[in-house]
Amino acid sequence: MELKDYTPIDDEKVVTVLDDCIRKSIGYYDSEISKERQRVMEYYHGKLPKPSHDGNSKYVSLDVYDTVESLKAALLETFAAGEGIVKFTPQNADDVDQSAICTAYTDFVAHRQNDFFSIASTVITDSLLARVGVVKCFWSVEEDFHEEYFEGLTENELDMLLGQDNVELKEQEIDELGLSSGTICVYRDTSQVRIENIAPEEFLIEPLARSLDDVGFCAHRTNKTLSELRDEGYDEELIAKIGDHEDVEMETDPEVLARYEGVSSARGFTRDGYQDQVRTVTVYEAYIDLDVDGNGVAELHRVVKAGNVILEKDKVNRKPFVSFAPVPVPHSFHGANFGLKVVATQNARTILTRSILDHAVITNNPRYTVVKGGLTNPRELIDTRVGGIVNVSRPDAVMPMQQAPLNPFIFQTIKLLDEQLEDTSGVSKISQGTNKDAVSKQNSAALMEQLATMSQQRQKIIARHFANQFVKPLFQMIYQLCVENETDEKIVELGGNYVDIRPSEWADRRDVSIALHLGYGERERESEKFLAMHQLLTADPNLSAMYQPQNAYKVASKLMEMNGIKNVSEYLTDPQQLPPPEPDPQQELELEMLKKQIEVTERQTQIAEAKTQIDAQMAALKIQLDKIKAEADFAIQSDKVDLSEAQLEHKRNIDEAELEMARQADEINAIISPRG
Repeated sequence: MELKDYTPIDDEKVVTVLDDCIRKSIGYYDSEISKERQRVMEYYHGKLPKPSHDGNSKYVSLDVYDTVESLKAALLETFAAGEGIVKFTPQNADDVDQSAICTAYTDFVAHRQNDFFSIASTVITDSLLARVGVVKCFWSVEEDFHEEYFEGLTENELDMLLGQDNVELKEQEIDELGLSSGTICVYRDTSQVRIENIAPEEFLIEPLARSLDDVGFCAHRTNKTLSELRDEGYDEELIAKIGDHEDVEMETDPEVLARYEGVSSARGFTRDGYQDQVRTVTVYEAYIDLDVDGNGVAELHRVVKAGNVILEKDKVNRKPFVSFAPVPVPHSFHGANFGLKVVATQNARTILTRSILDHAVITNNPRYTVVKGGLTNPRELIDTRVGGIVNVSRPDAVMPMQQAPLNPFIFQTIKLLDEQLEDTSGVSKISQGTNKDAVSKQNSAALMEQLATMSQQRQKIIARHFANQFVKPLFQMIYQLCVENETDEKIVELGGNYVDIRPSEWADRRDVSIALHLGYGERERESEKFLAMHQLLTADPNLSAMYQPQNAYKVASKLMEMNGIKNVSEYLTDPQQLPPPEPDPQQELELEMLKKQIEVTERQTQIAEAKTQIDAQMAALKIQLDKIKAEADFAIQSDKVDLSEAQLEHKRNIDEAELEMARQADEINAIISPRG
């Protein structure tokens, strides 16, 4: 198969492609959707239906408003009333603590750094009245600074100060000693995840788009001044090339004006003319699949266009948009219009109520039949003052004109409309807490719960759509943006403790769980289940052994969260953080006495063992001593015999010596006196 030779496209070609996509999208919106949105918005504000005749009642039933606001309140109570609704599921046993940290930080980004309640409220309102609500979630590069004064710094000290990346010298003075004083600007990186609502008319998408994931073109269009473009850092030469391009006047769009109740007189207001810096231009931030390089593979690009000028063009990985359609239509991005389904009910109820009011006015202020010539002064008949007089020439001169009675089926029809509205919208008076007939002594709590549950089925379906279509993707996008851009170490509060985190080191996560508690008494019912479980586990001795303090802490925390108390750590302390319990004084005394008894017993045992050992040692010593004594006695006897023998031997030796000495003496005398 021969490969085609593709040619790279330049900015001029990109502009042509974008203009074509924009023109088709705007044409579809203007012809198909914009008029519908305008009409539904006018019904929402109670401007429609208009009275059929002048002088008739101008009453308008606010069914669209009431239904939209009731459903919005239920969804906001579920998803935006507090934190902890969205949780990242642990991937394994070792990931429990880390997943809790990720959950806590994404909650912080959504609720603290951004106002998730207002964001969700706007999305829900847009989706119920305009088919779909859209937000843009992106990483906003921001920087804050403050000025600081310094004084008496040497040249080296000043160099060290200015050597910091976030410090810039603003003013400097050097005194006669060579010391510097002045002012510095200290910059601080305040970049963060930003979540912004997009007005329905500002978001463009392919007419036949199925979803944001597989669409080839979508765009966010806004009106910006040239000064705003300069503040955003765009090149001055590019801004100058925009010129006087003819743009869409979104401020004067009927769909936009229908949103502002009672301000139609502002139609056509513009700041253009008195300064070029405040001249507005339409800026398109488009996300489109383009083969810019000419390699045969189309890739997602972010293109910012104003007029015929490309301000930015970058290849990106994802679209920064998250949408919600409360009444999804399979294979369609926009879905059905929830508010439009209530329009027929508002029309019918308004007409019927107006007829009742008009009939009441006519009945209280009837028309009269007057016999010709029967009134002396006809003006007296229209004088409505109390005690007024009407002069007549005959008794039957003035007679009230008989009026047709009010059709009794009108009230039945209105009641039928109420039931039909509940079936259509899924918003019942029971779920709103306004049906006094249902809340009666004849209806048990179980029946009330059943009625409330049945009336909430459609609400729950819409709530699950909101969870799956909007909340989950939004929090996943927040998490991914933090991982990609949060390079610095952060500190997050978790369970009353502050934990150091570094989002850039986190692993990829996709599993997200959402807790749904919707409508009439559902939180109370869930809370009662946990309370009953707690009572059962503590009362049963067989189960109480398995119900440890850590388990009880989790149940109590859940109970408090279900009752609207989010700062559980201020009221409960995790058993793992508790110090070791101090013993009871009586128990401590008894324990001390027991220790002493044990010590005495141990000492007695030791003494007995020592005595036995000493006795054994004494017996052994006695045996050894007796042996030694016997050996000594034997030695003494032996020594005595040896001594006697030695004495005899000694005496014999002495005798022999004396004889020898006598013999020697004789020999000496013989030598000295030879003759005698």
